[in-house]
Amino acid sequence: MKNTELKGYMTILAVLLSLFTIYQFIAHQLFYDALKRESIATWGEITARLVEQNPENEAEIMKVLTSHVSNSSVYQEKGRELFRQYGLYEDLGSELFPLLNKHISSHNQWIYWGLICFSLMLLGASYMQYKMVFHKIRQLTSSAKKIIDGDYSVVINENKEGDLAKLAASFRSMKNIIRKSMQDLLEEKEFLAQMLQDISHQLKTPLSTISIYNEMLLNAELSRQQQVQLLQNNEVQISRMNVLIQNLLKVAKIDANAISFDREPANLVETIDEVLDRLTSMISDKHIAIDWDAPKEIVVAHDKLWMQEALLNLLKNAIEHSKPSSTIMIQVKDTPIYTELVIQDFGEGIAPEELSHIFDRFYKATGSRKQDSTGIGLALVKAIIEAHHALMKVESEKDSFTRFTITFMKF
Repeated sequence: MKNTELKGYMTILAVLLSLFTIYQFIAHQLFYDALKRESIATWGEITARLVEQNPENEAEIMKVLTSHVSNSSVYQEKGRELFRQYGLYEDLGSELFPLLNKHISSHNQWIYWGLICFSLMLLGASYMQYKMVFHKIRQLTSSAKKIIDGDYSVVINENKEGDLAKLAASFRSMKNIIRKSMQDLLEEKEFLAQMLQDISHQLKTPLSTISIYNEMLLNAELSRQQQVQLLQNNEVQISRMNVLIQNLLKVAKIDANAISFDREPANLVETIDEVLDRLTSMISDKHIAIDWDAPKEIVVAHDKLWMQEALLNLLKNAIEHSKPSSTIMIQVKDTPIYTELVIQDFGEGIAPEELSHIFDRFYKATGSRKQDSTGIGLALVKAIIEAHHALMKVESEKDSFTRFTITFMKF
């Protein structure tokens, strides 16, 4: 029996019933002893009177009293007839038999008082037991109200086993879950406020630029060439805003689990080659050499479109931060346990104090040559890689290299 409250109550009840049984046994034993004493005294008196009057019948009288006579049934019937002459019958009430009535009355009083005492003890034990149970329930109710009011400092302890202990444990779990949920909501609210502030800050500059260019376009004195130049500048700012908004939407969808990644076994080499084909013009413009000794096939479970999105951002980032005519190295290492993809450029690098922040949204490294960066690309890369249950690591030295390592576990 795991319910300690019920076990305790049943133990108390068993003890009380045992005590009451012992009490009843003692009361009955006392009744029998008193009845024997009174019977001996009464029959002793009768025997003494009979022997005094008829000394020669003493032996016969003792045989009758000790049931050692052979014809006792005859005399018993004669004795009943004699008693009937004096109005004494077997069906008369016990109150008409003074000898019995005295002892029965005394015995009944012992029984009644015993019942009253043990009933009071049982009621008292039940009251104390239920008082304890309801006291604990009231404590849990009070704690629940405090938790609802936002006070998570309440302590809910129940060291004994049983249903109340399970209830207390459930309340503790509920308290921890509610506290964590409220903390997550608060952090999410703070994050949302910060993100809106960052978005407004990111959009403020291109919007202001577009507004200034539009005011300049309204100037009729501008030549056609100047107007075209301003429109092209507006197009650049609009494109920058569009990239920022699209990337933000992608990150938000991933964070909200609104995207279902179709992770299927596919050739990772083919995925990388397609990304390199899309970046051919950027690679050519900066005369970048791609050190990519591609194997024929390495199968990795991944969503091809979203993995291309991540690798596109990584390689664009590597190209933009590389020096002209430098090299970008791509390596893939396949083992029975994992597949490792390394992308390394030999450009401006990242300072050690900034290395831990590069995946933060809207973070831009100090002194970066890419001044028009939105700071959302690497955050998107990290979200996609983690959604594939892969590991991502970055290593860098200022003005030397930056190496991104993605590890796909096979089990």
